[in-house]
Amino acid sequence: MEVGVDIVDLDRIERVYSHYGMKFLQRFLSEEEIDLCLHKPQVIASIAGRFAAKEAVVKALGTGFSGHVHWKSFEIFNDERGRPFVRAADEGCFPDSSSIKISIAHDRHSAIATALIEGS
Repeated sequence: MEVGVDIVDLDRIERVYSHYGMKFLQRFLSEEEIDLCLHKPQVIASIAGRFAAKEAVVKALGTGFSGHVHWKSFEIFNDERGRPFVRAADEGCFPDSSSIKISIAHDRHSAIATALIEGS
């Protein structure tokens, strides 16, 4: 079992998004993830949460964003109850038979995410 965690300052994400707009989002989110974030009541918190979740996942993998794992190798979505989950976008970006669980939270100042990877 491996664990990763990341925390992101909401003001930092808001500044970068205000300056670069969609170009910033397209660097690390898929079009489907962007659409999801832009339709959330708290857009900046949603963007920051997904940013933190992706960082937490690569920390749990132990790879960072390198080799076969990049920002868009996997996506962060929510199920029908609002619970976040990870979906691989690229074949082979995760070890076979692995299970990835994530949790995302935010307050007025920051977003935090934790990733737990079980399996091989």
